[in-house]
Amino acid sequence: MPEPLLDAEAAEKKDLKRIEESLHILWEKARNVSDALLRLKSENKELQSRVMSLEGQERRWNEELQRREHELVEVRKQLLQAQTNGSSVFSKEELETLKAKLKELIGKINSRL
Repeated sequence: MPEPLLDAEAAEKKDLKRIEESLHILWEKARNVSDALLRLKSENKELQSRVMSLEGQERRWNEELQRREHELVEVRKQLLQAQTNGSSVFSKEELETLKAKLKELIGKINSRL
């Protein structure tokens, strides 16, 4: 065979080998991208689920906060009404019990001093 023909065949084989190597590298990169994409899709689903859960929890906390704020307003109204009527927050029995416990505590403190 003539030498230029051998050179052309050798060059063609080298080119073919380079193309195969390039395709193999490209295939590996495409597979890595596909794996990363699947992983990211899975992570995104998990994060969306977590966000929905946290939003639900926030909604429940806000509802609880509003309920407690409403209760606080009602208790303040009742306290204000009781104070304007001249009545105490405690009943007479509760006041007497509280006074007795305070005297008892003061006595214990004095005995320790």
